[in-house]
Amino acid sequence: MTDRDYNHSRPLDVHRSSNYSEVNPFIDEIYNNHIKDVSENANIQKKHLKLVLLDLFIAWIDDPELNIGVHMHEGAYSDGTIFNKGKSRYNELNIKVSTIKVVHRLRDLGFIGFKKGYEGSVEYAPRLSRIWGKDKLTKLFKDAAFSYFDINYSKDREVVILRNEDKVDLEYEDNETTEAMRELLHKYNELLRTTFIDIPELDIPRIELKEKKKRRRRNKPVFVNISHHDKFTRRIFNNSTFEEGGRFYGGWWQRVDESHRSRIRLNNKATVEIDYSALHVILAYAKVNVDYWKLTDKDPYRVPIDGVENPEHIRDINKLFFLLSLNASNEISLYKAFRSELDYKEYPYKFPDKVLAKLLEDIKLLHPKIAHLICSGAGLKLMNLDSQMVEFIIKDFVKTNTPILTVHDSFVVPFGQEDRLNNLMKEAFMSVSKQERVRIKYNANITEKGLYASQHQDRDFYLDKLSFIQKGNPSKGYVYRMKRHYSWFGIDSNSG
Repeated sequence: MTDRDYNHSRPLDVHRSSNYSEVNPFIDEIYNNHIKDVSENANIQKKHLKLVLLDLFIAWIDDPELNIGVHMHEGAYSDGTIFNKGKSRYNELNIKVSTIKVVHRLRDLGFIGFKKGYEGSVEYAPRLSRIWGKDKLTKLFKDAAFSYFDINYSKDREVVILRNEDKVDLEYEDNETTEAMRELLHKYNELLRTTFIDIPELDIPRIELKEKKKRRRRNKPVFVNISHHDKFTRRIFNNSTFEEGGRFYGGWWQRVDESHRSRIRLNNKATVEIDYSALHVILAYAKVNVDYWKLTDKDPYRVPIDGVENPEHIRDINKLFFLLSLNASNEISLYKAFRSELDYKEYPYKFPDKVLAKLLEDIKLLHPKIAHLICSGAGLKLMNLDSQMVEFIIKDFVKTNTPILTVHDSFVVPFGQEDRLNNLMKEAFMSVSKQERVRIKYNANITEKGLYASQHQDRDFYLDKLSFIQKGNPSKGYVYRMKRHYSWFGIDSNSG
């Protein structure tokens, strides 16, 4: 048997739930025959057993090689590592340390594999214990009278998250604003749940991520799984205030690069991705009541860098450094964040403090009107503005039940919806920033206007593109996943 790659994993989803009628009898049978412990409350044992088994079931269907990371020390269930101590808005299922006992029992009975984790050291990052379903359990999964789509999240799972400076979730009093945000997110999550979101060329639904500096020591590939159960979206606010952060997080598409996102299809329709040009810099200028594009039409990421000659590299490095400078609170944290985030394989340069200090000073000289915002921690306030713009746009798409994916300041929409999105992005920018000028960029995918413009210029090109837009290049795995989704949600497979 091939050794498992324990780095290929995801955390235990502590919000997994199902009200389907066949699920509880399945859990009861395993509990009564194998798990039952008269010294503990049966309902508590079953609740934790159900959580673990449902998550193992999803992982097994998504990817039999996938492991689940589980906290196996009691403190993690009460110190904020998993959620606030006791029952809270973030622990709607009231999951407790009982999870540990369930995992030990399933391991001892041979239902799951188990690899003990470790705390970590200078050389190795800490690792949670790993679990996965063994043959004894997967045979029961195969005979189960419920399906992949019968499992979802608790209806009370919190979607509006408030965190403090240490990234610990905080309790808060609801008001009209938070209730409106929650209502929209519930509608958006339902739209995502019923939308088939996938990449046709992938027979096996997973993407290997590019190597990054922080992953090199493992010398192991890292994957993102394309899963129906990895679409849930939340808004996360920071620093104990609803005026900082607030971005929309969730969905496997946020963890892959633009080249993979360009191949996404929504309900088997080709897509177009559009984003704002230099949005955070432009919003920083808006905060001081300056319209950047009235001031100049020059790219804001154009500062020369010592030791770098490639113009594309200069811009990419500028962009990363500039955006991090708006998030950082001081120069030391900025340099540390930059060195951690930069892909040295893609940009093989050295950046001692002297080079970075000069780059920082040159950026301030080029942008004196917002120099005071650099290294001031202003980034979270700018994120709050872009999150309001995303909210504005999502609200409109939800009204017409039209799928839309967001990656902070970019959006993926079905072919034919790009003009609508373009107009909404301009409206959203004006509504939030009070500025009129904004620049918007399209990815390389053909748009509806581009397609029909080619109709009379190059007939063969037009027909090829039309065929691809309509049919794509589907693998067998993609067709299977699409039919499975359409069958469950009662969608005509020919309607895409």
